[in-house]
Amino acid sequence: MSSTRFAGIRPALPALLIIAAATLAGCTPPKPEAAAPDPLAMRITDREAIEDVLARVNRAFELGDAEPFANGFAEDAVFELEGKAPVFGYQKMRYEGRDQIRQIVTDRMERQRNADPKTLSYDPASLRRYNRNSDSRIEIVDATHAKHSSTWMVVMKTNVDIHTSAIGRYEDELEKKDSAWLITKRRRIE
Repeated sequence: MSSTRFAGIRPALPALLIIAAATLAGCTPPKPEAAAPDPLAMRITDREAIEDVLARVNRAFELGDAEPFANGFAEDAVFELEGKAPVFGYQKMRYEGRDQIRQIVTDRMERQRNADPKTLSYDPASLRRYNRNSDSRIEIVDATHAKHSSTWMVVMKTNVDIHTSAIGRYEDELEKKDSAWLITKRRRIE
């Protein structure tokens, strides 16, 4: 027989002989060591989870759905607006904790419901809000911390017109808590 034909078998032969001898002797062969987690696979998984939470928060804000919006933030998260006074759509400059962050959406929806249609130049039933984020950048700092930044734009559509309502940047800090990525700090710059 050719020695090249069975060349791949020779290095494995001693291990096979040890396992066979241990089995015949009634011993359990040693188990192979568990493979260490693949760091590249973990980074990809983390990046996908971060993208998912950011997309869910943005979509919930756009649709005025307070619970999924707030649930993308940690219980002790902070949402800050840059500037000297509250801007259109916000009642204050700093929201602390998930309950206050939820109020960003609930207050906006309440004001919208209570608007007197006679004071508006458009039919309130036709109002549609679209939030768009672009040039999103995620930086994974370590296994449990990440940073995100993006440019955002709010487009309003009514029966009268379509216009850009606001534009700015988000600067976010995220943390992996109990295997879920959450926003711990959001800075809204307009």
